[in-house]
Amino acid sequence: MTRYLRLKLHQIGRRTKRSVFLNKYFPRFKDRVYWAGDRQSFARAGFIGTFCMMLPIPFQMVLGSVLAYYLRANIPLATALAWITNPLTMWPIWFGGYKFGTWILGTPDLYAQSNGITIGSELWFSEVFPLIWQPFFFGNILLGVLIGIATYVFILKFHWITAFNKMRNKLHRS
Repeated sequence: MTRYLRLKLHQIGRRTKRSVFLNKYFPRFKDRVYWAGDRQSFARAGFIGTFCMMLPIPFQMVLGSVLAYYLRANIPLATALAWITNPLTMWPIWFGGYKFGTWILGTPDLYAQSNGITIGSELWFSEVFPLIWQPFFFGNILLGVLIGIATYVFILKFHWITAFNKMRNKLHRS
């Protein structure tokens, strides 16, 4: 099974690298830093992916991939982290961002006063959303920055932990 998966991943990678569209519009796409990367590339991808994860917009993974390309970060990691908000998880994550935004801005929780109006309906967008958009966007963007910074620092520190362990193991073997 693992042999089959490795073969499929290799085939997908080969097709991706030969893509006319990608080679025309993203000429540096084949660089190793985007796929294998280094410590900085993974740390930047961690920040980009978790920041895009918190943005209350559609297609965060596309934005994360494009930002990873332009900021020379690991594209698969940035894309995978942006996938954390999927159709099942985005509502609780974004609601948490809204609650954080109301707490930071000191505004009342007007969502609770929406009197059972269905989220996403025309009535909700005309009556409720104009009242909650500021804490909603501010809270999610601020949480994205904070979680992104924490992920960036964690990846940098984690790398040094693994490098330290490798060096310590080499010293013990000598």
